[in-house]
Amino acid sequence: MDKKQSLKIPKFVWGILLIVLICIVFLVVVQIPFSQKIDKYNSDHASADSQISMYKDYLSRASEVQESINKMKAECEAKSAALTINADKTADDIRDMLKDLDYDLSSLSINERAPDSEGRVSATGDPLYVTSISFSFTTTEKKLIETLKYFESESDGSYFVSRISVSERFNDDQQAAQGSNQNANSADKVYVTTLEIQLYFFDITKNQANATTATTTESSAA
Repeated sequence: MDKKQSLKIPKFVWGILLIVLICIVFLVVVQIPFSQKIDKYNSDHASADSQISMYKDYLSRASEVQESINKMKAECEAKSAALTINADKTADDIRDMLKDLDYDLSSLSINERAPDSEGRVSATGDPLYVTSISFSFTTTEKKLIETLKYFESESDGSYFVSRISVSERFNDDQQAAQGSNQNANSADKVYVTTLEIQLYFFDITKNQANATTATTTESSAA
């Protein structure tokens, strides 16, 4: 018998060897890395299931959720408008102060608002604006101090006093008394005062407008 024929390996043996080789490659390339990451895959799967459940819950009551969002947004806008002093409310704020202190304005000038020169914004991205106010009034020393305290701690607005001009006002009788009594009581003196102040405020309407536009777009897309 020919030796070459006696050493010939059957085809099924080659098939078995090929299968074994494929199994080894699969084990090294797929099974071992997969078994090492099985905990992470299970965690990701659980997280995905949780997200899917949340989305299903949202979709099942989407109209209810949107109604609640709109209600809270309207409430936030209403409270923000009520609690925020901006350029539109400055005159009323100052008039309230003058009414409390019981004296009248000689003049009141409020400039148009302007963006903050440093481009500052709030934590929520609302741009900072500033408006300049100048007003004159006649007052006593005590009331002048009360006026400054009002802007410092009582007003809802964020004011910065940049300039104050004070001059004593005399009538004829006071001038005569001043000439004869150099030690007149300072509490009785009357002063013509001009205050220049800046009101700083964040324009919340820009972000609200953007949010409204985004909501409208989402609703249209849905």
